[in-house]
Amino acid sequence: MDYSLDSPLISPTKARQAAIQAKDWAYVNAWLSRKFSPNEVPPFERNEDTLKALLAIAAANETADEEAALLHRAREEIVRAYKRREEEEDPRKKALLEDLEAHLDEKGEESLNDLAETTVSLGSLSTSTAALGNGIMELTRDEFDVADQMREIEALQVYLDKELKGLRKQLDDLKSNPVYEIDPNLTEQTAEWNRSTKLLMAKVQEYHERITTLTRTVTKNAPTIEDIVAEEKSTLELQDNVKRLEARIKAFHDIPPQLDEARAEYKRLERDVQQLRQRRDRMFESAALK
Repeated sequence: MDYSLDSPLISPTKARQAAIQAKDWAYVNAWLSRKFSPNEVPPFERNEDTLKALLAIAAANETADEEAALLHRAREEIVRAYKRREEEEDPRKKALLEDLEAHLDEKGEESLNDLAETTVSLGSLSTSTAALGNGIMELTRDEFDVADQMREIEALQVYLDKELKGLRKQLDDLKSNPVYEIDPNLTEQTAEWNRSTKLLMAKVQEYHERITTLTRTVTKNAPTIEDIVAEEKSTLELQDNVKRLEARIKAFHDIPPQLDEARAEYKRLERDVQQLRQRRDRMFESAALK
């Protein structure tokens, strides 16, 4: 099992990113299921770029659906308002209007129909110039907004077509390139690797236990800091004693090892010293007479 630093089981940041990505995929899958229902969603490659593109398309589609639903509700409300107005109007006024409509010529009837269609299309309950002007301005603004959304969707479609072309090229490369061919001995190699892994894990566990045991033993018998300082002080004193003894031994380096010979050598050196002293005294006396 992988317990690296980048693993979602170790890194909280990776875990949060994985949870967010899973939530986004759930939203996209639900949206695709609704769009392709009752058919199944076609298979496609799932990666971060595809997820971003599908999220953008789904958001744009949901926005368009919401706008269509609002427009439908607005039209239903207008129809209900017209019906209420018809029910509340004076029957004599209604009869008069029907009489006027019956006596309109072809051009007047066409103009009246155009005005009625314009009023309904703009969602206005009034045929006044101000109401129609406001409706035309809102309709123009909505048209520009839809045009912007269409341009964004077209750009997104071009991007998706480009990505799809690249993905198909990669898929063809994966199918045709011999580098990606599966080794026929892969199953045997995998089984061998699994066996080796189990053996290595057993060895690792054994070494861990041995290291733990050695650590406990060493820790139990390990010297303290005071012991080390005392041992170092004793070692330095021994080094000083050895140096002094070596100096004394070096002073007696030329003396014979036998006691009699050493005494004879000592007397000879003593006579030489006496002669040197006498010579020194004569030289001082001679220098004083001069």
